[in-house]
Amino acid sequence: MKKERSILLAVAITFVLLSSNLLNFTVSTKSFSESYPSTVCPPSIPGLSTAISLTSAEMQLRKTGTNSMKTKTVKVSRYAVTSQSAIIESEEVTPVVWQARKGVWAGSVACSAPATSQWFIGATADITSKGSLNLVNSGLGRALVSVSVFTEKGSLTPQEFIVKANSYENIPLVSLAPGAKRISIHVVPKSGRVNAFLIDERGKGLRALGGDVVNPSSNPEKLLEIPAIPQLNKRNLATSHTLRLLVPGEINARISAEIRSTDGTFSPVGINGKVIANQKVIEIPMNIKMDSGIFALIIKSDQPILGSVFSKTLAEGKSDFVWSTSAPKLSDFTLATTGLAPTLVFTGKSVRATLEVVSSKGELRSVIIRGEDIATYKVSASTRSVRFTKIARGVTGAALISSKSGYGYLPLTPGSVLTKSAIPTSNISVLNP
Repeated sequence: MKKERSILLAVAITFVLLSSNLLNFTVSTKSFSESYPSTVCPPSIPGLSTAISLTSAEMQLRKTGTNSMKTKTVKVSRYAVTSQSAIIESEEVTPVVWQARKGVWAGSVACSAPATSQWFIGATADITSKGSLNLVNSGLGRALVSVSVFTEKGSLTPQEFIVKANSYENIPLVSLAPGAKRISIHVVPKSGRVNAFLIDERGKGLRALGGDVVNPSSNPEKLLEIPAIPQLNKRNLATSHTLRLLVPGEINARISAEIRSTDGTFSPVGINGKVIANQKVIEIPMNIKMDSGIFALIIKSDQPILGSVFSKTLAEGKSDFVWSTSAPKLSDFTLATTGLAPTLVFTGKSVRATLEVVSSKGELRSVIIRGEDIATYKVSASTRSVRFTKIARGVTGAALISSKSGYGYLPLTPGSVLTKSAIPTSNISVLNP
């Protein structure tokens, strides 16, 4: 009898413990909300014209430089910014900014959500430099930002900058690395909602030497893919290209390279097996001769590396230069193209993707992209947006844009991605501990 009671007691205790654990699990279950962070566009500094391509006139926007955080409806599909920086509730759409000094140079960059780290492989800080690094703080409090600069001589001591709430700070490149011919910049916010934008503008006396907006690169990797490099062949003169590389780590890197084009795939002369010194900005001239107008460059390294290609260009009779930067793997997102008419370039061993193209009248059509090594698609001037879907593994992409003022480059990467956050749940134990 006592034995049976002991067994029943043990069973009862086990049941109570299991029930309490189950109830505990049920109470701790959380729910989540998903949303797209606002995208931040580069500021329109004096002398530049800035236009933002959007997909809808109903998008909400606010500007820095004010005490108000209220948004307003843009009412247009291409918004002109006269000063300060614009913050846009663009949801899954990536707005594109076209900046130009009329008749002198032009460049493009995507509006993006605040970043925790941005690398810029491009620009100069020598006597010809008129460029600047622009730090935008779209938050409600002051931001503290660390800026590290690498030059041809090595790394410099990091500098810290304070950016006031809802404002931007313009920093001349010559003040960051006086006299340096080759620079690379790493921007890391220590606090605040910060975006960095880099302008490489050059001049000699009263003579303009061109300019470009240098797009940010992702963190260093052992595989570097630059999908779209423009190749100009005119009067038997080939485009001048320069490969810029940085190994930010503590160990030198050994690299190999491959060029992909419609003329075929081959290794450029003088790059394979080359050792790149760490923490120094290295440049390698590239003498490329081919009939095709665009090619891609793939760099493989035994150490994490960063890189870009500097190219002199000619757009509608206007000489300019462009920085082609690395791009991550292409993912599903929507790119605003109102007023731009870009040439989209895709690279990969086997290029496969579907484009959902929407016209300014709202008409939708699908375009299937197929190719080996490289494929291109010219977007018409009447196109409002392009969505990239059904993308094959290993494909990257970029856009090339030209105008009367100059030439621009844009890696195909979403400016904002869907984020998940936990929704607080009420619990009676908060009131009755």
